Amino acid sequence: MAEKRFGLPREERVRKRKDFDRVFKDGRRISEGPIYARYVPNGLAFARVGVAVPTKFGKAVKRNRARRLLKEAFRLHKHAMPAGMDIVFLPGHAWDNPPLCDLEKCMVRIAEKLSEGHPARGTIDD
Repeated sequence: MAEKRFGLPREERVRKRKDFDRVFKDGRRISEGPIYARYVPNGLAFARVGVAVPTKFGKAVKRNRARRLLKEAFRLHKHAMPAGMDIVFLPGHAWDNPPLCDLEKCMVRIAEKLSEGHPARGTIDD
């Protein structure tokens, strides 16, 4: 029996600039704890993830740690994300080096909100 792999393959990542621009321009916003996400339908059979950490967030070490934690939390719970969405995660204002287990809980709640059908217009925390 083949071993199930939990990696994050290339096709499950938002990588192109035009895709990031589309998510930020046309996407809706949702937040949970220290994470917020922008998302938009992608027409694919699976969810794709991107992580954006602005330079004003902090120095490179802090930005890279946030990026690694967000990617890992998504990777562990990507099965719970609804298919057919591009989702870009960003650290929020409440980010204070949360442990991975807290980020995982936030990812699960974001997945639940997205699966329930987040409102088409407006946002939860605008």
